[in-house]
Amino acid sequence: MAKAANPFMHYVADYEKEAEAFLTKYECADAIDNPRPIPIRDIATRLMSLEIIDTEYLSFDGSVQGAIAFTKGIIEVYDWSAEETIGYEVSQPAIFVDADIMNIGRFNNTLGHECFHWWRHRNYFNYKRNHENGTEFAFRCNRGISTTGNLIGGQWSDVDKMEWQAKTIAPKILMPRAAFKKKVDHIYQMLLADNPNADHSIVTKYVIDNVADFFEVSRQSAAIRMYELGYGEAEAYCAGESNTPTSQLQHRKTTQAKRHQRPISPLDAFRLYRENDLLRATLDTGAFCFSEGYFVLNDERYLFDAGNGVKAMTPYAKEHLAECTLDFSIKLIPDSLMHGASQMMFRSDSVFNTESAYDANTQNTELFNKAKDFEKKLKRAQATAITPAAWMKKRMAEENWYEYTFETKTGLDKMSFSRVQGERHKFTMRPLVAMGVGLGLDLQEMEEVLRLGGMTFVDGDKEQEAYKYLFTGFYQQDIETCNAFLTEVGVTPLGTKQRL
Repeated sequence: MAKAANPFMHYVADYEKEAEAFLTKYECADAIDNPRPIPIRDIATRLMSLEIIDTEYLSFDGSVQGAIAFTKGIIEVYDWSAEETIGYEVSQPAIFVDADIMNIGRFNNTLGHECFHWWRHRNYFNYKRNHENGTEFAFRCNRGISTTGNLIGGQWSDVDKMEWQAKTIAPKILMPRAAFKKKVDHIYQMLLADNPNADHSIVTKYVIDNVADFFEVSRQSAAIRMYELGYGEAEAYCAGESNTPTSQLQHRKTTQAKRHQRPISPLDAFRLYRENDLLRATLDTGAFCFSEGYFVLNDERYLFDAGNGVKAMTPYAKEHLAECTLDFSIKLIPDSLMHGASQMMFRSDSVFNTESAYDANTQNTELFNKAKDFEKKLKRAQATAITPAAWMKKRMAEENWYEYTFETKTGLDKMSFSRVQGERHKFTMRPLVAMGVGLGLDLQEMEEVLRLGGMTFVDGDKEQEAYKYLFTGFYQQDIETCNAFLTEVGVTPLGTKQRL
């Protein structure tokens, strides 16, 4: 056999002895001959210092059972809430077990598989990184691997060989040859002692059930182990277990790959506002104020007047973000899936883009329900027969506005101020929005003004959505700040050049 190019490409001559060498290495030498469950979780966490992550779905179809990261990097996982592949950032060596694996036997087999990779294969990749500029840092372990080889001529790649070793040896670690046979023979003797003429196929099923429970493995794995150790009657139970398609499963776990409760810029929030129905419906209630990167429930427990019309978060709000702020998360989106020639490897040079997200999680749903019931504390007497100009005139008087104040706060000219004083002029939406910005109106008040003029913000119209967003994402910001935002998103700014 030709010498491997990588000196750490491990060759296995005897798979049974290899499993026993693993057990000897990791404080389980007695289990080679004496039947007992192998504490594979303890081996992984205590003796190998590996983190076990079982919160993530490693594929959309259940094809990936586990993965192991030898160093820090980004593993691709599947986010069922958004139905997309995203990146999970790991900072230390870790084992991933697919979140769909609920059976303890399958879970332990996956752990054993990944532990063998750690023991025998991590130095292979350390060598590649240090001597060959290799970027592979993690194994992606599928349900099955090709038996024809990945390379021309039917030759297996190094990665295929390592995956085959781990797949074949993991059950032998969990069910050591001598100890396993002792246990099987003992159970047969017990079951046949009182009824030696019992149906052997039924007895065999009970044996398989018993040894599977004892060694904490799956029944299929126990049957295969019995068959390869000479118990021919177990062959009938070696067939693959039925698997429910992942798309039909109840996905109980929420991905931890996203970084939650992150501050967001007004521009990113506006993009999500236009794309996300739940966010738009939530902000349109008018119950939230944008402050310090968060959308905060507009309540004195959470916000206070910091001067100059600016609202700041209270110390209580900062310590209880989940109670009073909408949850925006940051996710890593891969440029493309599974870089490199081998589909079983993750690479450290894979490109991931950072993107803000807003999900219908428990926090955001509860806050939406709060917002729907949220009533504004400030109530102003409003007569339904008055015009928008009359409403604005009354409010400007309450704020002690003069002509100069009007021009400064709204960007509109003297003629517009004069028309407000006359109360009968029919203003279009843009000058009314400019006045609303200058007065620091909230969304409900601005919508009331528009309603008096027979107008409303239209969803789907980018310009009107941007104007509406000024009373949520840019609530109580000055006209210059609002115009800078409008210009950046390609919407006509507010001020004297607009048609009245």
